[in-house]
Order: sequence, then structure tokens, then C-alpha cells
Amino acid sequence: MAQLRDHWVDAEHMVRSRAWREGYESYRLGRAHDFSGPKSRALAYEYGRFTAAWLRAKGAHLPRITPMRPMNEAYVKPMARSMMEALEAGARDWDVP
Repeated sequence: MAQLRDHWVDAEHMVRSRAWREGYESYRLGRAHDFSGPKSRALAYEYGRFTAAWLRAKGAHLPRITPMRPMNEAYVKPMARSMMEALEAGARDWDVP
């Protein structure tokens, strides 16, 4: 779970957030990062970028996910799983307990 806007959310809630979708799509399109906005928004944005980078590094296809519309429900669970895998792998690589 992560904290977003001063309350705890699960991975599926995170990937549904507009900030996460903006980060994901920003990375997918090769745009420079933009961490403007409140801290919780920047965190969700970075998780979106991180998930897209993780998927690309694994050779996975990055489907288009528009930030302006809700995410297709068929993508929610796989993207939430991918985000959690990326975060867990990052924690292992950084030797975080």
C-alpha cells in the first residue's frame, strides 16, 4: 500500500489515479519527467513512470493508457501487479528490508 493524498490506498486504486496514468503515459511516450504538483501526486506520477520502465525493461508491450479517461478495467489488475513487482524488485536491488 502507498499513501496518496493523506490516506492509504491499494495498488489498484493507485493505478486508477490520474497522476499514475500521466506518469505511465509520459514514460511510454518518451517525455521528460515532470514532478510538479503536491507530493502525493508526484509519488503516484513516479510510480506510473516506474511501472512503465519496468515493463519496457522486461520487453513487455506498453499499451496506451490515456490520463484523461478512466483506465480500462482489463488493465487495472495487471498494471497493479506489475507496479508491485517493480517496487518489490527495486527494494531487493536496493537491499531495503
